[in-house]
Amino acid sequence: MEGTQRYLAVDIGGTVVKYSIFNKCYEELEQGEEPTQKDPGRFLEQLFSIADRYCGQVAGAGICMAGFIDPVTGENTDFSVGENFRAWNLKKELWEKMKVPVVLENDSNCAALGELTAGAGKGLKNFVLLTIGTGVGGALILDGRLVRGSHFKAGEAGFMLLGTEQPYVQAEATSVLVRKVSESVGRQVDGHYVFSHLGDPETEAIYKNWLERIVLAAGNLAVLTDPEAVLIGGGVCRQERFISDLRERLYTFFPHLQNYTRLEACRTGNLAGRIGALSLLFEEMGI
Repeated sequence: MEGTQRYLAVDIGGTVVKYSIFNKCYEELEQGEEPTQKDPGRFLEQLFSIADRYCGQVAGAGICMAGFIDPVTGENTDFSVGENFRAWNLKKELWEKMKVPVVLENDSNCAALGELTAGAGKGLKNFVLLTIGTGVGGALILDGRLVRGSHFKAGEAGFMLLGTEQPYVQAEATSVLVRKVSESVGRQVDGHYVFSHLGDPETEAIYKNWLERIVLAAGNLAVLTDPEAVLIGGGVCRQERFISDLRERLYTFFPHLQNYTRLEACRTGNLAGRIGALSLLFEEMGI
């Protein structure tokens, strides 16, 4: 079969669908991306269109997306995500379309597996991962295995309530940081603006408040699980200032962690989810 050494990996984000063809050594052979369709019908058509391009050319497909996903049934029970993410059982739909093995898993879980396979988690037995993007997600690798939890919600640091007085707060996504700074300066800005204007007192105050919530979520996860490392994913992890500030504040709040738990950015970048999904596919296929 032509596709026996080729595998499709798709990372379905709220903004962009990214897809790649890999070989069994996790080498990317082709790649593409396109805006995520919000309408459920068009969303399914979009994924079918990607699948059609590679039908008969791949031996399997690994898919990652947001949600509380049962990897066996493919059911997504997260009602905080868009309707397009919940309207279809993509594992079933894509298997019927492609007639090859298909795995479906939460995107943060896949990011952690991607780092375990080919990134900063390689060679580690225990680490936690926080993904900070349009939302705050998390994943746990303990004793070398992904921990999903009883309801597929393990590691979801974004649900933590923080603070000592009501109303309690939660760790916030990068999009919230950008929105708050935009409101402060009176115009729409982006993440690059935020990090290049941290000398501005008001912008810096917003940033430090946002950072502190991320620190508390990361530190509490580390205290609970005793990992070798805390890994940070999402586009913001490419900002060296952010990782440096996060590390400094983490060890200020949780000084004992400095002796045995390192904090660093993910290394597989935006391929983490796709590599992780493939690792699950290869496990299912016995490769």
